[in-house]
Amino acid sequence: MIALSAKHRKACATFLASLFLAGCSTITPVSPYDEPTDKALTELQQSSDDFIVDLIAHASEDANSYGHHQDFYQAADQKLRRLEFRVSSIHANTPTVKLVGDIRSVLLGSGRCDPDGASLRDLHCNSGKAGPTKVALEASRRSINQTIGAALTLELAKKVGD
Repeated sequence: MIALSAKHRKACATFLASLFLAGCSTITPVSPYDEPTDKALTELQQSSDDFIVDLIAHASEDANSYGHHQDFYQAADQKLRRLEFRVSSIHANTPTVKLVGDIRSVLLGSGRCDPDGASLRDLHCNSGKAGPTKVALEASRRSINQTIGAALTLELAKKVGD
């Protein structure tokens, strides 16, 4: 057995304790708050909510058909592409990138009219001339607001942490 001096025993114990603590803690880097992302998410939430509220107000009318509202979906796709580019360009921003992908899923789906899809676009384009029902639109609105709200909450938490 090797005899260590008190000084060496203390140094070894400190080294082992720091190694243990380093192994127990995982530091996940998170990107800093990004004001343009915050603003883009807020604008997307507002425009989506306004659009759905308008659809609800005119539910069961021919003016609610998907064909009459393709401009909204094209504009939302453009906003999301810009937002996706921005958030994916920021280092250590994986949680936000995932949430923005989730927003795309609930709002636009795969980008085509999928009869089995669950997005607002899928619901709208598969609903015929009168568009989706009020109940379906309200459920979609809650889902979209909840998803965008999660992304906004994350971004604002980053602001508080700065």
